[in-house]
This record gives sequence, C-alpha cells and structure tokens, in this order.
Amino acid sequence: MDPIDTAIDPAAELAKAQSHLDHLIQLQQKKEAEATDEKSHENNTAAKDDEATLLYKRAVEAQDDIQFIQLQRAVITLVNNTVKSSQRDGTVNEGGAEAALSTAKDQCISLGLILIRHANHHRNNNTKTGQLYAKMLAWYTNLHKDTRQMTCHLFRAHLQKEAPEYPSNLQSSTVIADTFSPSSAKQQQQQQGSWLEVTKYLIEIQIVHDAVQMVQSQPIDGKKHLSPQWRFDFVDELCRPIAERLRYHFLGEQSGLFTASSTSSSGGVESDKVSTMDRLPEWLFRYLREIMDNHGAYSVVMIEGAQPLIDAVVDSVLVRAQCLTAAVDDSNASDAGPSARDVIIQLKQMYYGLSSIYFLREISRMARHALRANSFLNHPDMVGSECRDRNIALRGIEQLFLFDDLLKKKIESDQEGDPFGIDPILYPVRMTDTFLTPREDLLLWWMGDERDMAIVRLQKCAASTLSQTEDDSSPTNTANKQLCPPITDLCAALLHSSRSKANSFSDLRSQQMYAANVVAPICSEYLELMHGEATFLRQRLLARDAKKSYSGSDEMLTANVLEWISLISGVHVAGHAVLRSQITHDAESAQIRPDNPMDGVIKSIFAFGDAMVDEFVTIFVEQIMMERAKLAVYTMRAPFLISEHPHEQHERRGQREKDVKNTLTLSPDLNDSIHVLSVTLKACQTAAAKVDSMDSRTAEMMYFGSQSIENSLSHAVGCKFLDIGLDPMGMCPEIYLEGAKQFCHDVCSFKHLFQHTTLGEGPMERAVAASRLMSLDESPLTALRDALCALISSDTGSEALFISDFAADSRLLQEAESMLNAKGFGSLALEEAVSIINRRC
Repeated sequence: MDPIDTAIDPAAELAKAQSHLDHLIQLQQKKEAEATDEKSHENNTAAKDDEATLLYKRAVEAQDDIQFIQLQRAVITLVNNTVKSSQRDGTVNEGGAEAALSTAKDQCISLGLILIRHANHHRNNNTKTGQLYAKMLAWYTNLHKDTRQMTCHLFRAHLQKEAPEYPSNLQSSTVIADTFSPSSAKQQQQQQGSWLEVTKYLIEIQIVHDAVQMVQSQPIDGKKHLSPQWRFDFVDELCRPIAERLRYHFLGEQSGLFTASSTSSSGGVESDKVSTMDRLPEWLFRYLREIMDNHGAYSVVMIEGAQPLIDAVVDSVLVRAQCLTAAVDDSNASDAGPSARDVIIQLKQMYYGLSSIYFLREISRMARHALRANSFLNHPDMVGSECRDRNIALRGIEQLFLFDDLLKKKIESDQEGDPFGIDPILYPVRMTDTFLTPREDLLLWWMGDERDMAIVRLQKCAASTLSQTEDDSSPTNTANKQLCPPITDLCAALLHSSRSKANSFSDLRSQQMYAANVVAPICSEYLELMHGEATFLRQRLLARDAKKSYSGSDEMLTANVLEWISLISGVHVAGHAVLRSQITHDAESAQIRPDNPMDGVIKSIFAFGDAMVDEFVTIFVEQIMMERAKLAVYTMRAPFLISEHPHEQHERRGQREKDVKNTLTLSPDLNDSIHVLSVTLKACQTAAAKVDSMDSRTAEMMYFGSQSIENSLSHAVGCKFLDIGLDPMGMCPEIYLEGAKQFCHDVCSFKHLFQHTTLGEGPMERAVAASRLMSLDESPLTALRDALCALISSDTGSEALFISDFAADSRLLQEAESMLNAKGFGSLALEEAVSIINRRC
C-alpha cells in the first residue's frame, strides 16, 4: 500500500472539499432552473446538457475527494492508536506472545470496524476511494489470517495444558467451564487468565471478520447471510479433541474399539469386523451421548461456559465499535456504510447466540463421517439378497432415528421449544437424510417392515383384549371396564412413534411416503379390528337373557353399554392421535405442504366413531326399546288416547279407576322402556364419573363415548315423542285436555332422564314444548289463540288459524314467533304451534 501523507490537515481538507461541492451543486440547480422551457430554447439544449454533465462529473469527483479524506483520516487514527498501543505494551511485556497477540488483535479489529463503516466503497474500484478501500481490505485479510493462526495455536496449547483429559471426563469439562465463567475470572487470573484472554481474542477476531464478510455479501430474501462454509473457530477448537478421540475409536484400523485380534485367524478377524459393523451405530451414538451429557461437553462446556462467554465478548465488541465509530468518523455522513453495531447485533442473533446448536451440528457431522468411513448400510452382509440377518440393518436404522431425535430435543430445549428461525447452516445433519432417504429401495424395505411389525402388534393386542367372553359381563367385572380399549393406547403409541420418525425426514416426499406406507396402513388395520369388535358387541347387545329376569338383564345391559362407550371413546381418541401425529415442518423446511395424504384416513376414523354411535342408538331404540320394551305399542296408541273424547272413556271395557286426586302416573306401556333407558343412561354416568377421577391430558376426549350416546339417545327418543305431538301423519285430528296431560307427563318423565346431556335444543326439548302446549288449560290457551288472531285482525270466534295469514307479512310472522317465545314455546315453529292450537278442542 502506498505511504500515507500524515502532514495534511484532514479537517481543513474536508471543509474545503465540502464547500466546493456545495458550490457546484448550487450551480447545477441554477442551470436546471433555467432549462425548464425546453421547446423555447431548442438551439441551446445540447450545450446546456454538456455543461450539466460536466457539473455532475465535478460533483462526483468532489464527493469522492470527501470520502477519500474521510477514509484517510480513519486510517491515520488507526495507525496512531496502533503505535501508541505498541509502545505501551512493549514497556510492560517486552517480547511476550500475549502482548504481540494483543497488539495484532487490536489492529485487526480496528481495521475491520473501519472497513465495515466504509463498506459502500468495496465494489467501486474506479475511484481513488474504492482503490484505497481495496488495499485496506487486502491488508486486513492478511492481518486476520496471521492473527487467527496465532490465536488458535495459543488456544490449543492452553486447552492441552489446563484440560488434557477433555472430553474423557466431567472434571475436565468443569475446568473449561470455570475458566470461561466471568464470575471465576478474577480467581483464576494468575493461572488461567492468559487462556481466558486468548479465548476472548479468538472470539473478537472472528466476530469482526464475519461482520466484514456479511456487509460485503449479497442479500438473500432481503437478509444478508454468511457463507454456507462458515466455521466457528472457538467451537471448532472445542470439538477438535472430540474428533481426535472419535478417529481413534471408530476410524483406526488397529486401534480403539475396532481392534482385531492379531493372533486370530483370518476368519476370526473377518468375524470380528462383522461384529463391530453390527453394533457400529449403537456404539458410536452411545459414545457421543456420553461425551455430550455424562462428560459435560454439551451441558457444561457449551451451555454453562462457552455461550455466556460469547455473549460477554459480543457485548464488549459492540461497545468498542460504538466508541471507535464516534472517534474516527462522522456518524451523520451521507456516504457512511452500515453501522458496525447493527451488523454485529444481527450476527449475534443469527449465529453467535446459537453456539450450542453449532456444536451439535459438528457432533452430527462427526457421526456421519464415522458411519460413511465404515460403509454403514452398504455392506452386503447388512442389506441386500445376501443379508445374513435383516435385524442388523433394522437396528442400525432405528439408531439413526434415535440419534436424530436426541439432537432435535436438545435444540428444542435450548431454544425453549421454538427451533424455527435458525439458519439452515447451523442445523445438525440428519442421519436419516444421509443414509436412508437417498436409497429409495432401502427406504421402502424399511417402511414395509415398520408397517408389518406395527400390524402384528395390533393384531396380538386385539386377540388378547377384544371380543371378551360373556363372563366378563358379570356384575363383578362391570366396575373394571376400561374407559378406552388397550388397543387404542397401543395405536396412539405407534402413531406417536411414527410422527417422530416422519419428522426426522427433512424431505417432504419421504415424509409423505412414510405416511402412506406406514401410518395409513396402521390406521386401516385399527379400523378393521374395531369394526370386528363393534360387530361382536352388536350381537351381544341383541342377545336375549336366558334367565328372563330384569336383574340379570340390567347387569348385562350395563356391561354392554360400558363396552360400547369404551369402544366409541377409543376410536375418538385414536382419531385425535392421528391428528397429533401429523407432520410438522421445522426450520429447514420452507416448502408449502400440499394436500395431506392422511386427511382421508382422519375423516374415516371420526366417521367410523360417529357410525358406531348411530348403530348403537339405532339398535337400542328401534329393537330394544321399540320392540322388546313395548315403546312401539305406546307410539301407536298415544294418538288415539290424545284424540279420544272424555265421554267415550266411560264406555271402554277394563278402564282403570281414576284417582280421586286426579294424580297422573306413567302410562303402563312405557314402564319397560323407561327402565331400560334409565339403566343405559346410568351406565353412561358411571363412565363419566370414572373420567372425572382421571388426571390425564386425554380425559376430556374420554367423555366423548358417554356424552355422544346420551345426546343421540335424547335425539332419537325425542323424535318418537315429537312425531306423536306434531302428528305429521294426521292420526290425531283432535286433542283433548285429559289425554294431552297424560302425554305431557310421559314426555316430561323421559326428559328428566336426560338432565346430564350436553345437547342443546333438540327433538326432546321440542317434544316437551309441544306436549306443554297441548296440555294448556282452557284459559291460557284461549288467551294465546286470541292474541294470535288479533295479530292478523281475525275474528276470535273463527274456527281455525291459518299459517298463510302470518307468512304473508314478515312483520306479523316475527311478532307471532316472539309471542310464542315469551310463552315458553319458542322451540316450536309457528306452523307447528298453530296446528296444535287448531287441533285442541
């Protein structure tokens, strides 16, 4: 670089150049104002353009002069500070390596901060400012290279001296963490202070160097990033001893864990090599786990020691950058580049605050290298037609998933459950993406084995827990009925495992292949087994009790209902397990997920659960209540009883003698129906009480079986009574008060059984409203009828109301519906209420 003239006065030159630039700009503005009327001065246009161009070039040159002077002043300040620092350090520590490193570090950092401040000139080599910047950048590059090598060499020497056993035991990791801890720095100043200073130098040098590289990089997606080949020197030096021990144990031909007996025959050596290949992934990943956790390389060195030190060093560099910028440059200069403080803060957020994740990335790369070097999953004895034991490859693949899951959990723990937003260059290498995904034949073979093993486990569980004998329905075993079948718990566990494995793939296609080849068949097999169990329970529900006794029937019915509740709740829980097992995308995946291949399976599972509820309710209402409990007889006789004239009742043969107090009781035809319904609903409440005592995240989902049966029964039974009250078939042309009161009492008796239902306003509520309207006394009924007639200005003595009179005017229709709602009959449509009022005699 050319020598710099230090005799000039930078401030005077800067003021002179700035004044000259302002004068040129004023001349240019004046000329532009005079050239506004272009058509009237066509002859002078060319001359004025030439003059304006000349003025613009002069302005650019003047601006370059100012920038050159500013950059010169920054370099002069840097050189003066370097000389003073060298003289000061030389008087104290003459000849010391630490002092030389300190001087080189200060000069390197100061020069780097200047390059960041004037980064706008690094691509403009046509001006003298750009040429000066290029020379300074070359100077900085060589200076950084030499300083970095010196710092790394000293760091390794200190690491070998202070913690020679690292990472073989926890004590060495503790020594490193204590050295890096700011709280213990004063206590260890005499013995380990130099190591701490060297470590800080190493971090400071790289922070500024990365900042210089970042301001010169091209933005990607609106942000600037470091190169994909970026290395973190400090963490690399901590990983170097781990790599050396890994090389000794797993890559040495005649050393470490892979040592072959030299006294054995050739056949024995080959057998030993095959044996080590069988256990290679397990031993390798276990060794790395012990280093990270038991020996403290991750939990102690990185989390407790390295990261707090990095944060402290970054903060100190931020303070220095701010002070240096204020000392050597004008912060309000229009040509100034990006603030060094802003760049360093961005680096801290994107990279330096995630040193532990970078450490995990290096650990994963070591594991990948060890497996590749030993040709894992490529040996013919492990995969292929000559495979002597397929379980060897399966165990090895399982270890890949376990290691990927281990690193993922550590990242989630370090980032407090939010790993998104991490730069992909920091993310650990996935073992599955390296060894399994690229080989589609191996991937499909492994998926087939996963599917077959899961299906076999489901079938074994179904054979031992489903389709129980009738002895299990005895009263002594009713209390032991499980709220959810064991096969559902197994299915949920399999789906959870499947989710972890599917999310281990970063490739969306592999994730979808796993869902289609493993998860979907598991769900299909589960539905088949549950369908078979539902068929069996249907047969038992319809089976008649040979004893013909109500006590025995009640116990059997309760046991059957509890089994249906368990089955329905199990299917519902399985459906939510499939939902939870959906593939989630992490920081590496920026693809937009297309249609989920599991959507159809999820819909099928929930639809199957709803179908089982409908099947149980249909069997119970239509066959048990209607046929066996004589509800059908009541539904046929009720319209005639309601429309029967009171005077005709005295002529009937065998009429019951009425109570003097006129107290209503349940109709005899409904005694059996209300009994079996109460037994069923009591079983639902028993199941709900068991759920109340549970302390589980799935407790809320376990209510589904009992609640869905109660709600569906309320709907089905309510429809039977509602058909009687609304009389859509015209079987009850007239309604008399005594029969209507009996019907209202019957409906309310059934409604009382459903007091625990979560269903809103359904058929049962509408049936109660219809029966209450039918059984109104003469006075309130007449008042309601007269009020409706008054709305349509009709004669209150007319024979009937017509819905068409209200429908013709929306306002009248709304008033009439409001009137019904005020009287407590809002659940009925106006047409239904008018029909009941007209039929009431």
